[in-house]
Amino acid sequence: MSSVTKPDVRTARKTMRDGRRKTKISGPHPIDLHVGKRLRELRILKGLGQSQIAKLVGITFQQVQKYERGANRVSASRLYDIAEALGVPVSYFYDDLPPELVGKSIAQRSETITQSIVSREDPMQRRETLELVRCYYGIEDEALRDRFFELLKSMSNYADRKIDKTPETS
Repeated sequence: MSSVTKPDVRTARKTMRDGRRKTKISGPHPIDLHVGKRLRELRILKGLGQSQIAKLVGITFQQVQKYERGANRVSASRLYDIAEALGVPVSYFYDDLPPELVGKSIAQRSETITQSIVSREDPMQRRETLELVRCYYGIEDEALRDRFFELLKSMSNYADRKIDKTPETS
């Protein structure tokens, strides 16, 4: 397992001339981290490398890396290009925003702890998990896929848990 560095996030409080206090976060904005996380997940689920995404959009792979880390913000036009290239609506990148970011003022969102958003300790964020899901759904024979699922459950520590595998309807 590789070690992942967490973003360096420092908050600074500044007192304005009129007595109001302003909080500024240095480091990636929580929304930028979320958009980058969604980009990485989608890229891996589609089996694409950073260079392939970069080529589709006309940027460097280093820029894709920065977007995925939240180090650089994705402009509206670039996000549109990325969404078009990957065949998803732009809203995909904002889906599943963490509850601590939804319905909050700008100041409240600035107070959010960003480590929780980019934590790679969550097994659902690991490359291995995303690739496993992509491969699983790549099994075209539904009966074989069901047998593989049952085999995997029987081999895991989670065999006692019930898993609802009914497909979602859209």
